[in-house]
Amino acid sequence: MDEENTEAVELYHPPFVVRALDWIEGISSEQLIAAAQIKDQNKSGFIPPAALVRIIRRFRTDGKLELSDRLVAILITNAYDYVRRVSTGFEVGDREDVIQETMQTFLTELAENDGIDWWEVTFHRELRRRASDAYARLIGRHRKRSAELTDDREFSDDGEAAAALQIRATLVAFADKRLKTEEHRRLFLLLMLGDLPIDAPEAPNDLVRLTGKPRSTLANLKTDFTRMLKAALVEKAS
Repeated sequence: MDEENTEAVELYHPPFVVRALDWIEGISSEQLIAAAQIKDQNKSGFIPPAALVRIIRRFRTDGKLELSDRLVAILITNAYDYVRRVSTGFEVGDREDVIQETMQTFLTELAENDGIDWWEVTFHRELRRRASDAYARLIGRHRKRSAELTDDREFSDDGEAAAALQIRATLVAFADKRLKTEEHRRLFLLLMLGDLPIDAPEAPNDLVRLTGKPRSTLANLKTDFTRMLKAALVEKAS
């Protein structure tokens, strides 16, 4: 397969991705989340990142956004760690620029594409190629004495879809780490990421009707969740 001429190639999932997708069909959501966090590819239950890309897109298309977001958070960590490793030979400043641009490209294509692409075929090889491309563009910008990153982007929405996806994934990762019960994690996602108002009798639906909980309970939870997020940001900055 020629990755340089993607338009002329009909992509398909390699056997190891197909096997992983078939196996995923027989496990529960929580088993899937646990398996997605396995980093050792020789360990039983390991899911190749290429298969996770397909599952994330499938869940997003099917409206299973909570599951999709939880898997995105795991995949972002995987991708970020890999790009950092393959860019260790770059200058410190260049390295951070390469990582940022590579992750932006990955997140944009993860968010905007639904069909099979190279991310679902050779995930880490694609990350390495995109990092190499980002470095080549960076060197080109240095030679032109230009710092205009936007001149080299080809994202139709200026990366808005990728940014939104990363924000959702960050909040999901926060909920998984800081909230102890599944009920609180579910309410966190509804209150902090959902579009429904807490209480809007004139609207087709709201969180009071969806969850069966009083308005005061939901309002207090949102206040608590906001406070926890602010405290986590302060902690990270210190």
